[in-house]
Amino acid sequence: MKFGLFYQIQVPKPWDDESTAKRIWEALDQIVYAEEVGYESVWFSEHHFRPVWSHNSAPDLTLAAVTQRTSRIRMGIGVVLAPIHHPLHAAARMATLDILSRGRVDVGLGRTGYPYQLTPYGSDLEDTRGMWEEFAEVLPKAWTQEVTSYDGQYFKIPPREVLPKPLQKPHPPLWSACGSDETVRLAAEMGLGALVGSEGGPEKVGNLLDLYRKTVKSATPKGMINNQNALMTAGFCHEDPKVVETRGVELVNWYLEQQRERARLVWKGVDPATVPPDYQGYYEKDMRLAAGPHPGEKTAQEVVNQGRSFLVGTPEDCIKFVEEYEAMGVEQVFSLNAIGPESHEETMNTLKMFGEHIIPYFKAKEKALGDNAS
Repeated sequence: MKFGLFYQIQVPKPWDDESTAKRIWEALDQIVYAEEVGYESVWFSEHHFRPVWSHNSAPDLTLAAVTQRTSRIRMGIGVVLAPIHHPLHAAARMATLDILSRGRVDVGLGRTGYPYQLTPYGSDLEDTRGMWEEFAEVLPKAWTQEVTSYDGQYFKIPPREVLPKPLQKPHPPLWSACGSDETVRLAAEMGLGALVGSEGGPEKVGNLLDLYRKTVKSATPKGMINNQNALMTAGFCHEDPKVVETRGVELVNWYLEQQRERARLVWKGVDPATVPPDYQGYYEKDMRLAAGPHPGEKTAQEVVNQGRSFLVGTPEDCIKFVEEYEAMGVEQVFSLNAIGPESHEETMNTLKMFGEHIIPYFKAKEKALGDNAS
């Protein structure tokens, strides 16, 4: 099992002139410490126009700073929003980041489920799948071919020398956000790694990974096959169960409420009749979420006590959480440890708990399995 960090750069109100800057500066210090205690990767999301939830519109620039303060930890973007970028621009920026990091970059691709992010860039929901697919075809070409050309529905590229080329050969691993059977199947068919969220619980994650493993066997990739998977979750770890019961629950409650705020924002002004068929599921889910909480829904306290949707608890609780997902084939766990109102000191303590207890536990477990096998 490998462990990574995941950042949204969440900035709760009230704000001052340096609120966002402080969060970014703190993240850099946290990542340096995480590398020291055994984390193996750090991922940054890309979101636009999402106040409080994510002030992280240029993740490649933040990761460029990370390249100069670390030497081992891998870094990924989870995910590049294909419908608001040009693939040649993304290819050049990711290749540059790969050079700066000396070959430590992973690149996730996604469509975005929110018209609120798309419309300022002139993109439409009904085009996002096709743009995402073409993006995933163009990137390996741009990275590996001396002269690249492409004739797609959304991107028309005459023969051009795309430079620089990435340091990793044949190219950096490509991943996809995978939240439904459709996206899992498509990602696997294209040979992309699977980034799966934990909020649906172990049963949903297990079903998605089963489908992914079955489908990726017959992948027809445009570049190299990346058949890795990773679980993305929110995390808070403290040695004192009483702190978990109070502060941990507060943070999960904030996280859940912000999900409702997101749902209320991202479909604002959209006529339901115009929602494309492949977005109906997202729309209906968000409308229900926006109208919540509903009777019978789990409270933050119940979510934490159950210990199956978020990586929140004592070191023992966190080990139990990871082992349940490990048993179904999860290979890596990326945790969002800087949750909203959480202080820098609290996040550093979570990293300390992982470095002292959780990461060593799984390394010892892996070593024991290797020794037994030999």
